[in-house]
Amino acid sequence: MFATTRFATVLSATLLCLSATQAMAEDRPARLEVAGCEKPEFPTRWQDDGESGTVTVAYLVDTDGKVVQSKVLESSGAVRVDRASVRAGARCKFEPGAKDGQAALAWAKVKYAWVVE
Repeated sequence: MFATTRFATVLSATLLCLSATQAMAEDRPARLEVAGCEKPEFPTRWQDDGESGTVTVAYLVDTDGKVVQSKVLESSGAVRVDRASVRAGARCKFEPGAKDGQAALAWAKVKYAWVVE
């Protein structure tokens, strides 16, 4: 059973390049298109089991804006919540990154907070 009003997931997209600095002004990381993302469902049973928290996921985005790889950078400590975060972002739309002004394979970092509303 999925929660309807008491529980919600909060998607907070923190879009950062995984490298410390950008080499050129024309270089940029991939970016999440928040409007192109459905809110992930947060099953009540997970909350009942104490499975909540914050997950940071990195998505490797190709030149068409599609996710080709993902990895959990910071776990919530709950495997089901981490996996749901990875799946949620994989269904989102991304704007491709750029290298030297051209669309390029690039990483986007997204933080999911699974909290009681």
